[in-house]
Amino acid sequence: MRRSYTVWPWLSASAVIAVLIGAGASFAPLYLDNWGGDTRHYMCPMIGGRNVDDPRADAGLCVTPLAWFVIVSALCLLLAVVFAVYCEMAMHLDAAGGLRAGGVMTRSARRARNAMLWTLPAFLVVGLALGILTAAAWLPLVWFVALSAVWLQAGWHVCDRIGLRLTTRTANDILAVVWGFGVALVTHALVCWHVTFIGGIRGAALSACCSWAIASVSYDGDAVGEAAAVDRRIATARGVIASIIQWVMVYNAVRPRGESASNQTTATWLCPHFSVTASGARVGSCSPEGLRPLLSSVGLVLMVATLLASVCAAMACHFGRRSVSRGLYAAAGLCAASAFVIGTVVA
Repeated sequence: MRRSYTVWPWLSASAVIAVLIGAGASFAPLYLDNWGGDTRHYMCPMIGGRNVDDPRADAGLCVTPLAWFVIVSALCLLLAVVFAVYCEMAMHLDAAGGLRAGGVMTRSARRARNAMLWTLPAFLVVGLALGILTAAAWLPLVWFVALSAVWLQAGWHVCDRIGLRLTTRTANDILAVVWGFGVALVTHALVCWHVTFIGGIRGAALSACCSWAIASVSYDGDAVGEAAAVDRRIATARGVIASIIQWVMVYNAVRPRGESASNQTTATWLCPHFSVTASGARVGSCSPEGLRPLLSSVGLVLMVATLLASVCAAMACHFGRRSVSRGLYAAAGLCAASAFVIGTVVA
């Protein structure tokens, strides 16, 4: 029998951060004039897109309304949360000994297996809605591989069978990095229709760091004395390393926009294009004057808040306040994600 541990809360918190980064980083290439006013698609989404003829583009242009952007982002978050519940049930199944424990499936294993199966209809419904809205033929394959990998590990302990024995801490770290990177990248690809380096790859890396920081607060609560102190120091060090990388990435995304005017447009407003006319001309919805410098200032404030929250989270972890530490790391991740998105918008 293996020790059970909970992953659903921090996976869900990491999913919120990842979707915020993936969808938020898609806003600029989709709508803003300084990126071309729209994204260069090879095809429009199945529902909600509008082809636009533009001689500047080789691949064709597509404009998607803001409602489509919001709905697809919300569905990405819902799908990630459902998958987090699936992973939680998989952990319980793994702790109960898998599908066959000693030749006979235990009652707790059957309950965990049934709970996993109950999440599949919700997963399929949300995934189908996303597939219809985005016409992403690759999405079912990605999620099928993810579902199968979790099921095989929980039911048959594949890592143990091939001789790869991972501690709970190492497994959490790997799961956190893969989860944060994958959810952000898939969300960005679904919303934006192509993966950019600034918003897609860098954003997914930032999401992975945020997820790792939250997951780093995992240590043996039953340990006492010196063993407990060493365990907490290791957990604190992991969180600090993840937070440093996270903050440096946010600094690079936000700080240059606040201190260097040479890389910025002289316009102080934003003019996103959310629709087109019957003739195909893009319609701009310009913000009030001064919004761009205001957003830059907000990004700097969020960058400082990220640092403060991370420091407080590391201190809470060191003194054994796991719930407080994870909450603060999640808050730091939200601040970092918001600052990063602002950095991509005002670039």
